[in-house]
Amino acid sequence: MSGVSFVARHLLPTVLVGVAVMLTGGFFAFARPQYHPPNLGETIKVPPELPAADATGAAGWVWPVGVPGFEPGQMLGRHHDFNISGVQPIEVAAAQLAAARAGLDANGVRVLVSSRAGRNGVLAILAAPALNEEPARTCVAALLQGDAGVRWRCPNWTRSSLDLDHARVLVAAAVFASPNGMHALYLVGVARGDVQRVSLQVPGNPSQEIYTRGNSWGQFESAVTPKHDGGKLLVYDKHGLVETVPLRIKPGTQRVLR
Repeated sequence: MSGVSFVARHLLPTVLVGVAVMLTGGFFAFARPQYHPPNLGETIKVPPELPAADATGAAGWVWPVGVPGFEPGQMLGRHHDFNISGVQPIEVAAAQLAAARAGLDANGVRVLVSSRAGRNGVLAILAAPALNEEPARTCVAALLQGDAGVRWRCPNWTRSSLDLDHARVLVAAAVFASPNGMHALYLVGVARGDVQRVSLQVPGNPSQEIYTRGNSWGQFESAVTPKHDGGKLLVYDKHGLVETVPLRIKPGTQRVLR
């Protein structure tokens, strides 16, 4: 895989944020730092990105290569100057502590996708393996900005409110409001293995297909400026639409959706 194509694919969050910045009249000028592809033309060796097993329930949260994602702060490029995770290690410290308390391997926390929408931190989807299991279950968590608590979710977990068995997607989303009344919606998420695609519909914007099952771990993201409050995610499997996830997020707030 060439450095150009690989890095370009992972620079999408920056492009999306840039669009949102322009549309909101510069209110989000402090948004995600701009990353530049290092050493164009070089070959960057990375693990393959493969989606979870094409199955429903807990089986759909099992990845063929084990825990997916990048190490927090993982640097790529000849000069190790591109943070492919988009996250600094210190930013997942609370998630690691929560993982340890939940019986997961805190040192095994990985970042599937992240989006830096402001100065209060990142929105991210994390993954980590359970301890003392063979094979170890992969659990996931949605990381919100600031000091919001982190709750890990695992397949076949007895804590029913936090299990993944009936969840097709896990999403972290935030809506920011500017002084001129415009809003910016940022979201990151991951899809279960049987999900074929995910579309985003927000008022005043054309429908966007933000995920198609293929050469990824199942992660997706978007940054848009809705004309009005509201919106929804449409989740499809092989047979068609199977779930609608309302985006009931008030301006100035953030939420985890599943």
